[in-house]
Formats: sequence, C-alpha cells, structure tokens
Amino acid sequence: MSIVFAPPVRESFLSTPQASLDRRGGLANVIDIVIAPGTGFARLRQAPVWGWAFLVASLLGIAGSLLLAPAILHALEHTLPAQLAANPAIAALPPDQQREKIATVLAVTRTMASVTWVFFPLVLLFSALIQALVMTVVNAATRGDGSFAKFFALSITVGIIGAGFSSLILGVIAAIRGPASFEDAAAVQAVMPGLAVLVPGARGTLAGFLAPLNVFNIWAMVLLALGMIAVGRIPRAAAWATAGAMLFILAAFGAVGAALAR
Repeated sequence: MSIVFAPPVRESFLSTPQASLDRRGGLANVIDIVIAPGTGFARLRQAPVWGWAFLVASLLGIAGSLLLAPAILHALEHTLPAQLAANPAIAALPPDQQREKIATVLAVTRTMASVTWVFFPLVLLFSALIQALVMTVVNAATRGDGSFAKFFALSITVGIIGAGFSSLILGVIAAIRGPASFEDAAAVQAVMPGLAVLVPGARGTLAGFLAPLNVFNIWAMVLLALGMIAVGRIPRAAAWATAGAMLFILAAFGAVGAALAR
C-alpha cells in the first residue's frame, strides 16, 4: 500500500479556499453587476476575483477621460486666466511677468489635461482601497463575516458602474455637446443627470455638492449596500448607512473642490 501526497495548492488573496468557480467567473461578474447583481455578489462571496472588473472599469474610464478632456481644457482656459490674475502673488508682478506666469500655468494645465486618463486606473485602485478599509471596519464592528479581499473585489466590481460607466457617459455627453458649451469645470459635471436637476442654475459650493449625486454614483451606492449585505453579511441598516455615508463624503469633497476653485 502506498500513500500519494498531493502537491499543495497555491492560493492568492484573490480567491477563497473553497473557490470552485470556472475561469470565467471574474468576467461573468462584469456582466452580472449590471444585469444580475445578486448572482455577481454570490460569486464574489465565494471567490473575490477582481481582475476583469478592474480592466473593464479602467478601459471605460480611460475612454471617458479622453472624450471629456477637450471640454475640461476649454473650461479651464476660459476661467483659469482670470483666477490666476486675481491671485495676489501674480497680481503683484509687472504686466509682462503676469502674462508669462499665466501662460506657463496654462501650458502645464494643457499637458495635465491631456494625460489625465493615465491616472484613472490608479484612482480606481486607491478609491477601492479606501472603500474596502471602511467596509472592513464596519464588518468588524457589526460582526459580519466578510474580509478585506471580498470588500476590495466588491468595490472594484461596483466601480464598473460608479467610475467606468459614469466617466464614459459623461465623456459622451460632453463630446456631443462640444467643448465650447462649457464655460467652467462645474458646467461639465452638471450635465450628468442627477439630483442637480432639482436645483436648476445651482452654482459654486452647492453645484459642487450636487454634481457627484448623479445616477451612476447613486446606482453604485445601492450596489455597495446590497453587496455588503450579500458578500459580507453586514446588517442591512449598517450597510445602507455606510454606503450612504461614503456617497455623502464624495459629495462633500465636490463641494470643497468647488469652493476652493472660486
């Protein structure tokens, strides 16, 4: 009688020990998060893979960023010179130095606007990291049975909606309307359907707060709440409160950004 020792199975943090899904599980999540999120959540609970979701969300976001860049650049070129001229440090310079300084800043701005798309995947990863940390803390506080890996995969997958499709649709709308339609950056964000329609003509801090409360971010908030319940068994009240708080914080950052830009 001989004993055969099976070689150890190497596992990564992207999978669970009992994972028995086929290789297409991650790709299926990309589709299911849109048409059958419950099925996607069940799959993420068993095997928290996120590679395909990250790839698709990144490609959608990059495409949206490229489409959006001309509108953002036009808006900045329309508003930035006056803002810079009002800066005390620049206003104190002789007229020729003022023009030179403003031209230099505009040149840098054009360069940054043309390469913004490069940073989209990094922003997506960073956002998912923060969200996963928040959900992991809530999971521990409410005695859920989730893990950081599951919540990170959940955040990346939901990012297909909240980051990928949101960026793409905004870029498409901006491209259809044309760059000349936007006088400032707030006007670019305002074209996305959302709660901003309840306050027509909103400007400044209020516009900055309302802009992130668009249909895609609200959709993503709902998916995050449902995902925390299904993937991590977090109590419903805590899941909805956490998802709502994260959306509120996003809107608050938008308000702060709008206030600083004035």
